[in-house]
Amino acid sequence: MTRFLDALRRILAASWQALAQAWDFVLGFLSVPINLCLSVLCLVFAISMGAWAFGEPFEKAVLYFPDPGAKGALRGEVRNVPHVYGTETKAELIVSELLLGPQSTSLSSAFEPGVRVESAMYRKGRLFIDISPEAALASQSSLRNGVEAMDRSLKSALPGLKRISLTIGGLEPFAMGLQTEGGANKKAEKN
Repeated sequence: MTRFLDALRRILAASWQALAQAWDFVLGFLSVPINLCLSVLCLVFAISMGAWAFGEPFEKAVLYFPDPGAKGALRGEVRNVPHVYGTETKAELIVSELLLGPQSTSLSSAFEPGVRVESAMYRKGRLFIDISPEAALASQSSLRNGVEAMDRSLKSALPGLKRISLTIGGLEPFAMGLQTEGGANKKAEKN
């Protein structure tokens, strides 16, 4: 047993001596300013590459789609979307995913096929989304359900939003007053 402890002590002493020599070499190397700068840059680069390589490339988002079985109610669907930075980029991604339609066959699409995101802009807590004019070809109730689905999906993905303004081809839907299914203006009905 004493031979084992003696060998272990010699190994530890040699390791400690090698570590001390390595430390002296590193201190001597880093005492030169250019070597210190290059070492710090290499360390920062290695850390950022490691964070990128091992970071989570996807995140979960809840997208809402009309449920035809529940008479216009919306039902959430969890979907993995790429992790992106920036409110405008994330909003554009969420709306694009919503426009792709649901994965579940029991849900219906929020908008007609072929609708795409034209632009997304975020200013002072307000998000401006413009989608292509093909969205206006839907019926009033379908369009209303699509707008509500987009609103809920964006508020779920971007909880800090104060207000969402949607335009279709640059024009606000229902800007002239909400139309009923028969086409009469609600304001006219009250009179």
